[in-house]
Amino acid sequence: MKKKRFLILFLMAGLTIVLLVSPAMAEQFTVFGRPGRIMGYISQGGSFSLDDKDKYDTEKGLNSALTNLFVEGDYAITDNLKFYGSSMLTVDWIYQLKANDSSWNEKLFNKSRDRLNVDNKPWQLLKEAHLTWTPGNFMFRVGKQIVAWGETDAFRIVDQINPADQRRGLADVEWETSIIPIWLVRAEYSLKQKPSWLQDLGFEFIWNPNPDFISNQPVKFGNDVGGIWSPNYYVAGSFPFGEAHLGSMYTAIEKPKNWSSEGFEYGFRIKGVVKDAIITLNYFYGRDNDPVVVSSSVPFGPVITMASDGRLIIHPSFVGKFPILHFVGATFSRDIPLSASFLGGVSPVLRLETLYAFDTTFGTSLGTFEKHDEFRGAIGVDWKVKIPFLNPRAYFSISPQLYYRKVMNYPAGYGLTPPCWPPDQVPDLSTTPQSNNYATSLMIGTTYFHNKLAPSFFWMHSINNNADFFRLQLNYDYNDNWRFTLGSIFLTGNQVGRGFQCLDNKDYAFFKVTYKFN
Repeated sequence: MKKKRFLILFLMAGLTIVLLVSPAMAEQFTVFGRPGRIMGYISQGGSFSLDDKDKYDTEKGLNSALTNLFVEGDYAITDNLKFYGSSMLTVDWIYQLKANDSSWNEKLFNKSRDRLNVDNKPWQLLKEAHLTWTPGNFMFRVGKQIVAWGETDAFRIVDQINPADQRRGLADVEWETSIIPIWLVRAEYSLKQKPSWLQDLGFEFIWNPNPDFISNQPVKFGNDVGGIWSPNYYVAGSFPFGEAHLGSMYTAIEKPKNWSSEGFEYGFRIKGVVKDAIITLNYFYGRDNDPVVVSSSVPFGPVITMASDGRLIIHPSFVGKFPILHFVGATFSRDIPLSASFLGGVSPVLRLETLYAFDTTFGTSLGTFEKHDEFRGAIGVDWKVKIPFLNPRAYFSISPQLYYRKVMNYPAGYGLTPPCWPPDQVPDLSTTPQSNNYATSLMIGTTYFHNKLAPSFFWMHSINNNADFFRLQLNYDYNDNWRFTLGSIFLTGNQVGRGFQCLDNKDYAFFKVTYKFN
């Protein structure tokens, strides 16, 4: 049955490619005299482990072969009523290529096939699908969509409405495609009459009726569910080799039922331009996209199995819930008049983003739940500068950021556990719940050969955990259709079980070939 289903998906992918390549599908079309467009891309990527040692949590050589087939289109039903839809089919062929590989199967990577081989669930196949009506100064959008409130890179602060799909860790280097569209009702109004000091003012209201509850989709612990990105976390004790692997979890997590008012979410934003500064005020009341969990012997209790390296695998049990997330936030963005002619004469852009959450629910090391207010904030700068001896023709884009999180009234004598850590998620630098949490990031990029060649460097550092993430990437746009990507990712941490330390063995090189239909 599984082989038959996979064959059907393969044939569907092939048929879609044939249709997209045809000139009629790659250009604009008209139906009943109204214009529409269909576009998309197909990409094939792969990643290779840079660790040449045989370790239980990774695999030598090729460890992913990810294909993405994306199709999007829009149609203008009337001048102010439009439909947009997009769909994606994702397949990781590594499960076919490694099907008879003894090492792959002994490490249980093959058992993660149902979760990571083919994205065939409705919410995975259908990305966005919404109608947009724009009468006068109003905008109404109903359907499956993405609402982006954030102003920062890498750290999601006020951008809490849509969940994220990170099941494959960092295997898909296009981070923006990890945002999951959800069914929403959205309304916006732009004010016509404004005072002279106010250049623009708009109001946005969002309602999630919860027709299909979807949470964040994180990397899972255990090779049997997390696949090649399963974290390498050891449990200390009197086990063979002195420690045991932390494996897949047994979890009982309560979630709101579909269409239930317990899952309704409400968002409101005011956005204005005041003396060239873009300012927003944000409000949100709904459910956290991450569950909060605590260790429990009910309903399963810990289960012990054996790994191929001789160590035991501990499968613990956790219970949890999706708590209320209630916050107010603000963003600020403006040019700073600090341009220097010897750097190219471009002023930097200052970005600020803050959030104050009320009664955020945390799990504790005592196995209980408790609530604390918290503050999250980030400051960043985007600056385009000229460095002639490195690139005489194009600017360098330099974007440093500082992230801060404060948990109010942090308890003494015991600790708080992050959402989904240790169960179900690689530790997120932005959600490590210490009393004060700090992280930084830096993005640098430029272009050569008339913007065809684009090298970039990204670095994220957790100050609390002394952990680092590095990404080197090179994009080459051969023409409007073909893009080639090469790169590598390195992760390191100096504190066992914290930050990126449990991903120390995951360093890899990657490639990606993309063909766009436009």
